[in-house]
Amino acid sequence: MGMTDQVPRARRAWEWLLPAGFGLLCLLLSAGLFATVPGALADKRAYAAAPACPGGTRSDACTVTVPATVEGTEDESSGKSVHYWLLATERGSDAVRRVRMAGSRPVYDAVRAGDEVTLTYWRGEIRTVGFGAAAQETHASPADDWRLPTAFALLALPFGLAMLLTGWVHRHRRPFAMWTTSWPLTVGLVTSILLSCIGPLGAMVGGGVRDAFLITAAGIPPAVGLAALYAWWFRRRTVRAADTSDIVALPATERQCVRASVHGDVPYSGHGCDHVVVGDGRPAATPDPTGRFALRALPETLTVRRVRGLRPDDPADWYGIYKYDGVVIECRDGDRPVLVVTGRRDVPWILGALVRPTPSPGPLPEACR
Repeated sequence: MGMTDQVPRARRAWEWLLPAGFGLLCLLLSAGLFATVPGALADKRAYAAAPACPGGTRSDACTVTVPATVEGTEDESSGKSVHYWLLATERGSDAVRRVRMAGSRPVYDAVRAGDEVTLTYWRGEIRTVGFGAAAQETHASPADDWRLPTAFALLALPFGLAMLLTGWVHRHRRPFAMWTTSWPLTVGLVTSILLSCIGPLGAMVGGGVRDAFLITAAGIPPAVGLAALYAWWFRRRTVRAADTSDIVALPATERQCVRASVHGDVPYSGHGCDHVVVGDGRPAATPDPTGRFALRALPETLTVRRVRGLRPDDPADWYGIYKYDGVVIECRDGDRPVLVVTGRRDVPWILGALVRPTPSPGPLPEACR
């Protein structure tokens, strides 16, 4: 096996190993995050059920509520978010406590310097601030500690499945073939991506873990519907792109260099030659986008057989370059098959140059070896 065989094989291995490995990592991360949720819920229940401590005593099993006076508030910018800090002094103490609040409502926005509030301690930290009939949790409160791990777990789970599916496609099928011929794979991938957005939203707005899962489950039917609609649109666009019946050969009226490449076991097919010059004698392959040097003429023995769109068995790089507009001119040079790949906009000029032979202006320098 030569080096040229080993390099593409190694590249193909990485094409499926990378998404598969990332998908597996996402699934492990999701499992780890889900494992932390029961502990967060246990703390939430313990805090909600904790009785008030007997007067003058403190314990981790009970709560202590003390009066305090508001000294002021601070809005601290942190990137795109804002941290809300409440400054208060407990009765009988001159020490100013700086308490980070969970949001700005309902207490933080309502209090002013000099207002009387209550601070509720649990396990040595301020968990709730009360103001009149209103109460607001602090950033240290366990009430919402389950939300972030649940949100990230619901993000990582479907996204990891989507990456595993992508890796499987790269391992067993060509990606272009997957997108154009397999509706179930397309629907599954798009549905997973949509659910990775719905799940975190459910965790942040739901009243509990159960609500988060219900919102995620309720999002499955519309996600599948949108994915199916996208797959139908994508398939229809692909079918239209494959229709080459409207392509006609046109003679180039002036010299121009178009994006195209020649593939085959012929001297004028070389790595780096990704443009073709037309309108100046015989068409010529070149790596120069301006078409001024390193030209290699396409011989008159090159005959056009047919024109078609991209197929699943074509190299994936062609689809990456030309997307839906890729067109393949199938030719023969003697008994050797030759493919000229270009965009739909440029194919008439190349086709016109190939089917309407013109005298060559002279010998061209060899390049693109």
